[in-house]
Amino acid sequence: MVTGASGLVALPVAVELAKDNEVFAVARYSDPEQKRLVEAAGAQAVTFDMASEDLSPLPGAVDVVINYAVLPPSHGNLAYEVNTAATGRLARHYRDCEAFVHGSTGSLYEYQGERPLREDDPYGLHSAGENYAASKIGAEYLLKHLSVDYELPVTIVRIFSFYGPRGGGVTQRVDQVAHGEPVSVYPGVRNVHTPLYEDDYVEKTIAAAGIAKVGAEIVNLAGSEALTTQEYCQMAGEILGKEPIFVENSTSWPIWGDTTKMEKLLGPSKVSVREGIRRVLEATDQRLPNLHHVIGQPDD
Repeated sequence: MVTGASGLVALPVAVELAKDNEVFAVARYSDPEQKRLVEAAGAQAVTFDMASEDLSPLPGAVDVVINYAVLPPSHGNLAYEVNTAATGRLARHYRDCEAFVHGSTGSLYEYQGERPLREDDPYGLHSAGENYAASKIGAEYLLKHLSVDYELPVTIVRIFSFYGPRGGGVTQRVDQVAHGEPVSVYPGVRNVHTPLYEDDYVEKTIAAAGIAKVGAEIVNLAGSEALTTQEYCQMAGEILGKEPIFVENSTSWPIWGDTTKMEKLLGPSKVSVREGIRRVLEATDQRLPNLHHVIGQPDD
């Protein structure tokens, strides 16, 4: 069962899993096209609001849960109901499953200055998304305890900079370069990120079920290649023949994940940032159709 299956991250996970598995793809499906996509892939779409305490619309038993349902910072206190409480309800409901994979976030780390964030770094509230970070911290604490209580094997994946042809922070900035719009960066520090392209985050999400353990295995999911916003926007600019414009007005300090543990348990990322950006730009007909003609062929 994959929750949040209409979203940027979970939809391609559900589609990939449906190739060889019976998949229940759970989401609110406010966009009927997303429901059509998962059903066309062979998954069973289940319309459900994670804020609901009544879990009867969900399947009675599954082998693996991938919980990627999430409410972003813009939803305020409702985030606690979906990001925290619903996680506990799912863990209770599926306490007998073989693996429970929970999508967390790199935004829950306390600021550590200009260095990558490690799994053993302390919790903190990321600027401009405090409620969101707090709801995710609460979910982790809850899930770690329930994992022990229920003897439920759990993997908590902390997400950093997922992106692909349909969206993500990197994709948004690449589109801004294509539009000639300024890209916001945080002032006074290197804006380092560890982008992880769709192919990689789908593969590693699925593989994360294989490392689940009682008490919870916690691992950063991030690209093995660390680079700045300016550097990857410059890559996009080179392909587009445009010079990126930057403005130092962001209120969210940059975060990037240490991938040492991920690479040991799940392997390094495979798609380079340059290749990922090229693929994003080659798919601009989905977002910016008038720019498709300026994209060249992929490098060997």
